[in-house]
Amino acid sequence: MADDSFLFAADGTLKGVPTTVAESVRPAGPPWRVLVVDDDEEVHSVTRYALRKVSFRDRPLELVSAHSAAEAEAVLRARPDMALVLLDVVMETEDAGLRLVRTIRDELKNHAVRIILRTGQPGQAPEERVIVDYDINDYKAKTELTAQKLFTTVIAALRSFADITAIEANRRGLRQIIQAPDLRLEDTSLPGFAAVALAQMEALLEGPIRGLVCTPRGAAAAGAAPAFDVLASSGCPGAPAGQPDGTASLAWGIGPAGPADDPQAWAALVEVLQTGQSRFGPDWAALRVPVTGAPDLLAWVACERRLTPIDRNLLEVMAARMSASAGNILLYGRLRQANAELRAITQTLEARVAERTRELIEANTKLERLASIDSLTGILNRRRFMELATAERDRAARYGRTFSVLLLDLDHFKNVNDSHGHAAGDTAIRQAAELTARALRTTDTLARYGGEELVALLPETDLASAHLVAERVRALIGATPVAHDALAIPLTASLGVAEWAGPEETLAGLLNRADQALYAAKQLGRNRVEMAVRVVAA
Repeated sequence: MADDSFLFAADGTLKGVPTTVAESVRPAGPPWRVLVVDDDEEVHSVTRYALRKVSFRDRPLELVSAHSAAEAEAVLRARPDMALVLLDVVMETEDAGLRLVRTIRDELKNHAVRIILRTGQPGQAPEERVIVDYDINDYKAKTELTAQKLFTTVIAALRSFADITAIEANRRGLRQIIQAPDLRLEDTSLPGFAAVALAQMEALLEGPIRGLVCTPRGAAAAGAAPAFDVLASSGCPGAPAGQPDGTASLAWGIGPAGPADDPQAWAALVEVLQTGQSRFGPDWAALRVPVTGAPDLLAWVACERRLTPIDRNLLEVMAARMSASAGNILLYGRLRQANAELRAITQTLEARVAERTRELIEANTKLERLASIDSLTGILNRRRFMELATAERDRAARYGRTFSVLLLDLDHFKNVNDSHGHAAGDTAIRQAAELTARALRTTDTLARYGGEELVALLPETDLASAHLVAERVRALIGATPVAHDALAIPLTASLGVAEWAGPEETLAGLLNRADQALYAAKQLGRNRVEMAVRVVAA
């Protein structure tokens, strides 16, 4: 008879610890995670020692320690798969453990984990009130908890946890099986659908299966065994390789060595075919899946354990769902074929419409370009510049930013035209545009303003910075003579620069100030940059 000494005796001795529970050489699954919550380190040590050899269903225990309710809450948030919590009541506060129970159930929504309260001060939390008011699974005073009772309590809690999680797993499996066959219907052929169905059956039965989904080939010759077209198989090493259309043909059965070695399976499938009723054995099921407007499907599955009544019911539900889904797939196939024929009829018309649309888009793009680009220089024209400059003024006013403009006029341009001809003048204007564009940033906008005048829009640029840009343009133009008819024609430019004065100033007013600065540059000897006088608010 096991020693029933108290596990948490004052002298710390350990008696009555069960040692007869066999340890699995290779665990059958992950360990059962048990959270020990107590502010007394000795309780952790004693509990760990007492449960060191305990296993349940060939799975060992993994003990996790927490020394306060707050620490335990953090552990449970990070690891919600705890099977059991051995929880002290009095820790950082007199009711810390009870508060943690509320958190686990109400805030963390963890209703699967088993909670056992252990207290060294029963008067602080009377058992009757606690067991009624709090969602716990057991209540133990440390003074009554022997090693044997701890063992019994833990095993009972783990069994309860296993049952709860098994029920939840079955519920999830049923939901998956009911929903999955209709997923991605547009991409699913019957062989693909059959493979999905077998995968769902494997999930339902929670383990590897051997299975086939097939359809009868037609009437068999007198005395010959019925033949089937196999749509999909799983776990059948002897199953025939699929043909290019996803089917394979044979007369077959299912057994441990392959699909042709189990006469019982073969007889069951033939019986299903002949009677139109599903059949069940201890560890196998042969299912009839009626399909509207097509031959029935037959499914055979066998697993490594006995089928429960719930398993059989769920497999019949699965067969019903397969029936509806297979009919939908066939109907979708017919609709897809009809749509393909319709697409073939309209394909030429669609191509013509697409080509005409492309031509119209190209024509519109060309017209927009012609309406926005100066034909001589290839830069923007005055109309497009005014649109962009207006938008920049609105943006600057909205966000409290600034911008500047510069006006450029080629010096003595009339002399160039008179002395060398209009072709030389055109070359000079094009070269001035190219050199000015080279001196600007990619965010700046350059346009031909009229005749030999160019205009540039400089966003986010104050007057001093705009003056530097203008000087760079002036120097670059002055240092690059115009090459025409083997001549190098000198060329200079005068520039006027103005910074936008703020929301009260119109775009026309800003350009007028820049033009006045340009005029001043001309008057002061040309080949220079002048800055416009700032506008002072009244």
